[in-house]
Amino acid sequence: MRRKLTAREWMLLGVLAVLALASGYIMLFYTPMTQRRDAAIEETAQYQEQVSAAQLRMEEKRRMEQELETIFENDPDPIGLARYDNIQPVMMELHTILSAANDYSLSFSTVDAEGGDIVRRDIALSFVSGTYEEAKAILQSLKNSAYRCMIDTVNISFGQEGDGVTVNGTIAFFEYQ
Repeated sequence: MRRKLTAREWMLLGVLAVLALASGYIMLFYTPMTQRRDAAIEETAQYQEQVSAAQLRMEEKRRMEQELETIFENDPDPIGLARYDNIQPVMMELHTILSAANDYSLSFSTVDAEGGDIVRRDIALSFVSGTYEEAKAILQSLKNSAYRCMIDTVNISFGQEGDGVTVNGTIAFFEYQ
């Protein structure tokens, strides 16, 4: 024989059915949807960061292009870096410039390649010219050389009358490796 369920048992079964439906809804629909929503929000934030970074890069690129335009307006033909192992043309350039001096000597140091793609070649130079203006013109010619260089140190000493001006210094030439 079967016994009939009481009203209390029907109520408990109803509560159990409601709990089962609510749990099923939460487990099968609500939780996956909120996870997808959170993932979409996070992905949107990442894309917004990427867009912001790209906009910053574009602004920086525009600023750099404007600077380059300004540089090329002032100097339409800037000096570039020569390829590595450019010692022969550098020596010819130095000889051409320093031939205006009464006497000169050069001392080449080892090549410094620790700057990555840029190689630095230091050259110690010493020359004697007749006047200060001639020494200044030689130093200006070195600065405006066809090859990228930097006059590192300069020591100018004046001799007795008629002895001229002695210039000692270091010049660094840069090459692209």
